[in-house]
Amino acid sequence: MTTHTFTAVCFDMDGVLIQSREVIEHAWSSVAREYGIEISQDFIHEHIHGRPGEYTLQALFPNFNQPTRRTIKEQVDAAEEVAVCSLVPGVAKLIAQLRERSVPLALVTSSWPARIAYVLSHHGLETAFECIVSREDVSRGKPAPDCYQLAARKLNTPINECLVFEDSVSGVQSAVSSGAKCLGIGNDVSLINYGAKAVYIDFDALPSIESSTPTSLFTEKGLVVGSHSSRRLPS
Repeated sequence: MTTHTFTAVCFDMDGVLIQSREVIEHAWSSVAREYGIEISQDFIHEHIHGRPGEYTLQALFPNFNQPTRRTIKEQVDAAEEVAVCSLVPGVAKLIAQLRERSVPLALVTSSWPARIAYVLSHHGLETAFECIVSREDVSRGKPAPDCYQLAARKLNTPINECLVFEDSVSGVQSAVSSGAKCLGIGNDVSLINYGAKAVYIDFDALPSIESSTPTSLFTEKGLVVGSHSSRRLPS
C-alpha cells in the first residue's frame, strides 16, 4: 500500500474537537425562526456546518441589509458562545499522544477568537495547539484552501505533510484543495466523496496504537502513533 509522510496535524473545532453541531444548528434555526424562516436539514448540511458566518448570512438572508445581518450574526454568536459542549470522544487522548511525540498541532476553525478561547479554556487545552487559525485570519473561509495553507505556513510544514481532521463537506473540501490529507469525523460517510480518506464516528473509533518503533503509519487498521516525528497515510 502506498503511504504518504505527514509531520503535523490540524483539527477543526466544531464537530471535531467539540460536540457542537446541534448547538450550532439550534442557534441558527432559532434566530432564523424569529425572522419567519424555517431551515431545512439540507440547508444546514450545505450552508451552515463548516461555513463562515458571513456566507451563511448571505445564503439565509439574501435580501437583508448589512446592519440587520450584523444584528442577526450577533444573536447567533451569543447563543453559540455561552453553550457548553463536551469534547468529541477520544480527541483528548489523541492530542496527548501527538503532543508527547512533539507533533505540531493546529486548530483551524470558522469560529471566532473569543469563542475559541472559551472552548480551549473550558477543556484545559489552552496550550495544546502551536497555532490557531480563525475566521478572522483569512479573507476566504472554507471550502477555500486558505485556512489550511495558512496553518501549514505557521507550523513551518509543507501542506502535503499535514493531516487534517474535518467533519463537514466544506471543511473536507478546504483541506483536500489545500493539498493536505484528510480524515472525516462524524457520521457523514459522504465525506469520502469529497476526498476524505476515511470517516470515523469519533476518535475512539479511530484505532490509535502507541508504538515505540521509529516509524508510524496510518493504514486501514488506523493510526499508529510511534516515537518518530513523521507519520504516514495511504494514498
